[in-house]
Amino acid sequence: MIYRQPTKEERTQINRALYRWGAFEFFKHKSLIIHEVRTKKSKVVCLVTDGIEKVVRAMDPYSAGLAIGELKKQFLPSIAGADLFARNGERKNNRYYITVGDQAEKLVLYGRDIMGESIVEASETLDENELVIVLNTAFEAIAVGRTRFAGSSLFQKGRVTVSTIADAGYYLREEG
Repeated sequence: MIYRQPTKEERTQINRALYRWGAFEFFKHKSLIIHEVRTKKSKVVCLVTDGIEKVVRAMDPYSAGLAIGELKKQFLPSIAGADLFARNGERKNNRYYITVGDQAEKLVLYGRDIMGESIVEASETLDENELVIVLNTAFEAIAVGRTRFAGSSLFQKGRVTVSTIADAGYYLREEG
């Protein structure tokens, strides 16, 4: 396990994702570190305080900071990251958020995919295969998903239109 600062290319990839969800300004001056686990070949992006950043890189602890996402082909936010983006980002006029109704919220928290009729609000400019943050009606992040259809086709009745990639209920299901 290694903790290090993001490379210029990694920081650019992270910044693009933050800009996408309207959270770039909030994270602009925040310290981010990469937790690289070589056995799993994964790169987890962690938010840390300025003072801790130097200590973490010197000590190489088991864990540090809040994991806000993972660097793969593109930045994939964790549920904690999605929650931060939703609370601190520009949701208004942002096409990468969708809102679901109360019944769908319960199903999503059990790992279910999202049916078109369950979507309360979504941008019609969304493309197929777009990464989105799923919000409940109180605008709390409950999942990260990927669209299966583009535009108004997201609202199709009787069809799964958004696949759930990660949901907030996972942590509760795995404890018991």
